[in-house]
Amino acid sequence: MVIGALFLALGASCGAIGAHSLKAVLTPERLDSWATASWYLLAMGGGLLGASNLTHKQASRMALYAVIAGTILFSGSIMALVLMATFEVGESIRAFIGPLTPLGGLMMIGGWLVWAWQKKGG
Repeated sequence: MVIGALFLALGASCGAIGAHSLKAVLTPERLDSWATASWYLLAMGGGLLGASNLTHKQASRMALYAVIAGTILFSGSIMALVLMATFEVGESIRAFIGPLTPLGGLMMIGGWLVWAWQKKGG
């Protein structure tokens, strides 16, 4: 529950920063990417808050840990890439960070699928 609430706070904060402070600095494409990362923080935070109340098995908890890690990789990598590209720093690091975005997405999806399977009784 705590991490879900932190994701909600971070998603709202990053969304506000993007809409107000970064709007003058980022290109429209980068601003859209920033908004996507913020939205996923909000969505996964809400999901984690709800799911954490229904998670009692170890496998279900592990599934939510995958969602947490995936959200950090997905949203964090997008935001890092946006900032690094905007300030033209870390070109070699960006090549490493780029593949983390789809990996994070797969972890989020996989975590939710395993969590649902556990709730089904599988």
